[in-house]
Amino acid sequence: MRGALWAAAAALVLCPGIAAAGTPDPPGAPLAEEPPAPPSAPEGEASTASPSGPSFTVVPGPFFNPNQGLGVLVLPMMMFRVSADDTVSPPSIAALAGMYSVLPPFDEAGSRYSWAVGGATRLFLDQDRWRVQLALGYFDLFREFHGIGGNPTENALFDFRQMGAVVFARVLREVGVRHLYAGLILGYTAFRATSEDPFGQAVLESLGAGPNWSGQFNLGLAAQYDNRNDQWYPSCGINFNLRMNGSLNSDQEYLVVEPSFAQYFQLGQGDRLVLAYEVLGQFGFGDLPLPSYANYGSIGTIPGYPAGEYIDKMMLGAQVEIRWLFWWRLGLEGGVGVGKVFPSFAEFGPQPWLPSAWGSLTYKVMEDQEIRARLTVAVGKSGALMYFGLGQNF
Repeated sequence: MRGALWAAAAALVLCPGIAAAGTPDPPGAPLAEEPPAPPSAPEGEASTASPSGPSFTVVPGPFFNPNQGLGVLVLPMMMFRVSADDTVSPPSIAALAGMYSVLPPFDEAGSRYSWAVGGATRLFLDQDRWRVQLALGYFDLFREFHGIGGNPTENALFDFRQMGAVVFARVLREVGVRHLYAGLILGYTAFRATSEDPFGQAVLESLGAGPNWSGQFNLGLAAQYDNRNDQWYPSCGINFNLRMNGSLNSDQEYLVVEPSFAQYFQLGQGDRLVLAYEVLGQFGFGDLPLPSYANYGSIGTIPGYPAGEYIDKMMLGAQVEIRWLFWWRLGLEGGVGVGKVFPSFAEFGPQPWLPSAWGSLTYKVMEDQEIRARLTVAVGKSGALMYFGLGQNF
């Protein structure tokens, strides 16, 4: 799901986050300790909420990266409880997302634009015994192709447009051990990629992404162990995920395996200072189409690299982050990460490492929910990037 199409689904389905990061909290988790608040809320508060009712907000935010340029992301969202009698499940969420950007020079905006729309929901049901995620979306992106692997060309080999539609569902059921879930992934992806450069079009077709629409059903298995103390802003606990999905089409059989492990620690009392780390991977086998390649720097991976610049069949990375809620609803975060992309385990060694560092300013967008907007500036080998999203990076 960290390929182009599945990363889009992951972002829309709020996994791992709302265009950023996070997964569900454990049953019966205590509320996180709040930082000191001023006597009254600011004028023009975006969200309306009560402890027992739904919470609404609309969050707009800018972003910049060398791959998509300057843009804006708008996220209307609602958090709610499916059943008032359910005292264990965390709040469910439903969201819409819209994005538009232009890669400079701006006088060529008519051909260098990108846009995407979608909607998603995450439902926590029956005393948190069931977790259901649904998403659908469409995107039309301007891309620059820099090659496959860990040594991309400095200048783009050619430009192309990548279009795709995603329908995604994941259903998990608590099984046997407390906090342990298992279930199924079902999705359908349709995609096409076009380039005005004949050489570029031939390269795209060799990677399974031609000018005509191609559709695939995806079926997979998922498992999760999650004993964190909060769904959106964890300060202690473990979150382990394993996803396996692929295609059984006779002309394009492949399998993608995605493990990740994250752990969180309170530094002092409450959740005002938190240390977190994550180890993650994506391993593709078989005849992968280009949209299922690992995209280093895409949503849910290591910040600091534009999605689409470092791509290959496999990826491995690790990151660590410190999070400080310093006043009222505001927080600061800083992190470092490193990883690489590679074509196979046998060729892991020669591929270069890709380090990065970042800092974020966060703002709690809902008074009664631990969910934060995050503006991040990250620096990697490709230069500086600016991200905007909801939820934590992981």
